[in-house]
Amino acid sequence: MKGGPFHKVVAGFYKENNLVHLLKQQGADVACLSIDDCSGIVSEYKKVDVVVVVPPISDDKWCTGDPCVYIHAAEMAKVKGLVLCSKINIKELGNMASVKPLCKMEDAFEKVKSKIEVASLVRCSVHINIIWLFRRQIAVDSQISLSADKNARFVPLVEADGALGLCNMLVDPKFPPGTYELTGPEAVDFNGVAHSMSRAIDTDVSYNQIDRNAVVEYLKTKSHVPHNAAEFIGDMLDAVSNGLFDKKTDDLCKLIGKAPMSVKDYMHKNADEFKPE
Repeated sequence: MKGGPFHKVVAGFYKENNLVHLLKQQGADVACLSIDDCSGIVSEYKKVDVVVVVPPISDDKWCTGDPCVYIHAAEMAKVKGLVLCSKINIKELGNMASVKPLCKMEDAFEKVKSKIEVASLVRCSVHINIIWLFRRQIAVDSQISLSADKNARFVPLVEADGALGLCNMLVDPKFPPGTYELTGPEAVDFNGVAHSMSRAIDTDVSYNQIDRNAVVEYLKTKSHVPHNAAEFIGDMLDAVSNGLFDKKTDDLCKLIGKAPMSVKDYMHKNADEFKPE
């Protein structure tokens, strides 16, 4: 599989994100799969050699169904390769309601990986791209209002860098199967994020810590984020406050062959999305 063209790969997901988009650009098939459609998942998996599982947190059944079907289906379809996308410090995150299904998926992965020729686990830090979901409050109020502690340090990555790293891990023979933990290049806090935003859009932007329920409600009503995904983002912000994303690794740098994009560079690259209305 490695060292050859990027084909016979399927990304199983529920709602397309940057990772799915990049895999599609590289030539992978993509399949929108529902948790309650086991036969459909197995059918899609049988068409390919490698499956990349993007956790279906937007699925209405994320917390009530059995997302492990995405993993068990890989064994049933006898695929040669399996990659599960997860989160750093998953065990510490596991007491959060929206993260428990992901913990179960990791447990299922551990049980089936010995039966798969090539199996890898890719754990990511929090994505700085979540800021994009709050672009309207930045453009209108010149404020970033989230529930994370303003002084909590975390090492966010840009979603596109993580996607590129995963693609390279899949096809480059020098990257063996195993566990990869992907982070950005430096630790920041949300005061620093607001400062970087201010410089990028040439407008004073402040950080305002608000109630978690207000964040979840904003995501659902203003950004039209599905309920389960909004709760998941709320939990990720809580995890930032608890210091669960403060670890920096070099895995992403090795996978993409350069330093990952910084928060400052991400803000400047996407400044037009956040400028005052």
